[in-house]
Amino acid sequence: MSHHRLPHWLNQRTLTSHFLFGPYVFFPLLAAFTWLGGLLALLGLWVHDGKPRYESDEASVVFISDTGAAHKTLFICICCVTSAFYISSLFAERWLRHEDRLPTDLRTREKVFDWLAIVFCIFGSAGLILLSVFDAFNHGRIHWSMTLVFIVCIALSAIFQTGEVWSLHKDHPDRKSLLRNSVYKMAVVLLAVVCAIAFGVTYAYCHGKSTPIKGHTSQQCNRVSSASAALEWAIAFILFFYFLTLAADLWPAGKSSPRYMRRLARWQESHGEGHDFTGRRAFGIHPERWQSRAQRWIKEMTARNQGSKAETASEVPMMRQV
Repeated sequence: MSHHRLPHWLNQRTLTSHFLFGPYVFFPLLAAFTWLGGLLALLGLWVHDGKPRYESDEASVVFISDTGAAHKTLFICICCVTSAFYISSLFAERWLRHEDRLPTDLRTREKVFDWLAIVFCIFGSAGLILLSVFDAFNHGRIHWSMTLVFIVCIALSAIFQTGEVWSLHKDHPDRKSLLRNSVYKMAVVLLAVVCAIAFGVTYAYCHGKSTPIKGHTSQQCNRVSSASAALEWAIAFILFFYFLTLAADLWPAGKSSPRYMRRLARWQESHGEGHDFTGRRAFGIHPERWQSRAQRWIKEMTARNQGSKAETASEVPMMRQV
């Protein structure tokens, strides 16, 4: 590389470069900050209104569902926009792996995990939209059924997505980001699952109400139902951090953009880096872009098997592991 500093629009550490050459990373970022902004707006509206109990049997801390029902239009907009960007994020990730812009799937199970993550993402997003349309005040049974669909499907989608990235890390040991991202995802998913279990247990205690039921006093029900509501808010905020892990998955796509490589080659040419307009100097940063997928698999497997006497040379060109 030249001793000249790269301009900000070619510097892959800046959002400007990703906006120009890898805009896919903005799908999960927009999902994350739309969701976070929506949660903060609903929480702020509840506090601004004097922390009311929207119904007489509600606990001191209200559920997101209740605040969403009180501000239904805002809640529907938040859920629809978040769902759209979330689904777009997973489809973008699938396409970028298929196009070799991200570490590609070498095993059948990785593709299966990816497609299962997309399917459950779509079901979970549909549940999110429906629970906002069928509010907790007027359609309680449908609302909480869709809430269950949302939580379960998003959890399954996150688990399969984490499994895919973990498997990719084992097939691409040179990509440190895959290990890092898979560990982050595991931590977020485990925390969300623990909170979801605690939410289910505390909600079942008094059915989310503050009135006496099942032999419990009103004070006990108020305390436990408030804890249940707090856990629901916590799970929602955890989803924000899961969206950020998707952004981390898509971040490297800007570096593998052919347009980026061509622009980098031209910049190198204009700064005395030779007379090669094909982009070969740019691809020197990422030499794998000049090899076919099969060539890379052969090269990677050969490197892994060096020193092993158990495998013969004829076994090295295997391009798929199932």
